[in-house]
Amino acid sequence: MEQTSHFNDFLKDVVNLPQSKLDHLDARVERIFTALKAADLGTRVLGMKKQGSWAQRTIINPAEDAEFDADFMLELEEHDGWSPADYQAPVLAALEAYVEAQSINTPAEAKNRCVRVTYANDMHVDVVPYVNRDPEGQCILNTDTNGWEETDPDGFTQWVKDKNAIAKGNMKLVLRLLKYVRDHRGYYSETKSVILTTIVGNLITDETARIHPGCYDNVSRALHRIATDLADWVRYQSIRPEVDDPSPNSSTSFTRRWLQSEYDDFRRDIQTVADLVDAAINTNTSWSDSTEKWRELFGDSFGPSDAGSNSSKFPATGAGAGAAGTELTSTRSGRAG
Repeated sequence: MEQTSHFNDFLKDVVNLPQSKLDHLDARVERIFTALKAADLGTRVLGMKKQGSWAQRTIINPAEDAEFDADFMLELEEHDGWSPADYQAPVLAALEAYVEAQSINTPAEAKNRCVRVTYANDMHVDVVPYVNRDPEGQCILNTDTNGWEETDPDGFTQWVKDKNAIAKGNMKLVLRLLKYVRDHRGYYSETKSVILTTIVGNLITDETARIHPGCYDNVSRALHRIATDLADWVRYQSIRPEVDDPSPNSSTSFTRRWLQSEYDDFRRDIQTVADLVDAAINTNTSWSDSTEKWRELFGDSFGPSDAGSNSSKFPATGAGAGAAGTELTSTRSGRAG
């Protein structure tokens, strides 16, 4: 059964990041940005914009004792003679001073493409400096190589919006559910959000909607279609496939962010997930039986509290459980998230 009302409640009450946390995030980012504008960085701050899950509205509630994260792009004026590392150093110094002034316990931390501000037991914000360079366009820095990487975050976000429109608004909801399965249930735990978003979006097409009428009509149907398509996509690809940035003004490849071992885990786990989704959506014996099937994937937080209990990760799946196929199945009864 599709369990539309249960999915709506599950997203609203369990999966989605509460508005209060989003408001808190907005306020913290505004304070960070204000501090950076006031600091002497040696070059001008020209603006900022949201990036990643925050911009695409696919951010979810983190697992217990875990942080949620958000990125924003910090546009800096190009400075003649500066290397990428020269842009990051003053941003790090300014955020170190900000963290000290705000009595934040964790020091600001330089990463290879950003500077991180961490709030204890809550969240972290990654500040990603970038420069509009001629003729490349928008470029983020990479201090590991002391080089530039082309980027098009606005183009990526628009691509997600276009794919979400094909999926009748359900791509974003399915991505939140797939992230919940990753972060809270232990499946494909090392696959990064940008990879997950890209491979899901690549599979959402007008052609798919034409061949499978109604497949994106609600969140459970969309989850069923997307999980099945993901399982079909990986089934006969033992070697990690290339994953390119779909943004129109970027030549970046995301493949380096997906190790072969991480792909191997994803390949195995997404087939298990697809089988569970197929079994749940096709269980028509009773409402409670269907809810129990969905709980094999999502855990006890799905559906009403009196629907039974199934909190184990990686539940067993019977032979022929789903149209997604069973070439690879998990042999584990559980795994730490």
